[in-house]
Amino acid sequence: MEIIPIFAPHLYAISYPKPYTTVWNEEICSFFEDEEIGNIDEFKRNFELWSNPMYLYDYFERNQVYLRVKFWRAFSIEDAARITKQKAFEFEKLLTQNNSDIESLFQPLDNRTIHFTELIKGKSKYDWLRLYAIKIDSNRFLITGGAIKLTYKMEDHESTRDELKKLEKTKNYLVELGVIDGDSFDDALYEITL
Repeated sequence: MEIIPIFAPHLYAISYPKPYTTVWNEEICSFFEDEEIGNIDEFKRNFELWSNPMYLYDYFERNQVYLRVKFWRAFSIEDAARITKQKAFEFEKLLTQNNSDIESLFQPLDNRTIHFTELIKGKSKYDWLRLYAIKIDSNRFLITGGAIKLTYKMEDHESTRDELKKLEKTKNYLVELGVIDGDSFDDALYEITL
């Protein structure tokens, strides 16, 4: 794993080693050049996929059963892809404009969590788009992945179940590096770059 600065010192993202191993591996690999797979961070990967009409059409075609529920107002595949592409543009713009106050855009992963402390799993959401992250310190987050969340519970869809695994894997990686707060994160970043 590699830690990539997005809006340092506030937002970072994980880049998983090649080959990219998720439940979506075969499907998403076709949307990137071979040299990008494994070298792309999770922030960039998600926003590139969410703005790719071919990926979105394929994704919603495979998940059209979820679009038929009353909650999503029975979107067509074409409408879901078009709306998602627009929402992705707005979401990325929101993150960019608020990069120095990134904390305001994240919340604990578990809605029942009251205190959002260090090394707690979190999410930033915009409509059905989600970025998942680990809180490093006040106003500092490490993105571990993202998804189009079509189900109420993350456990109810394979893509969000995969994101739960990535959150846990990254948290364990941070613990192995000795990260417990912002200072130890900075120390780990320094050690990694040597």
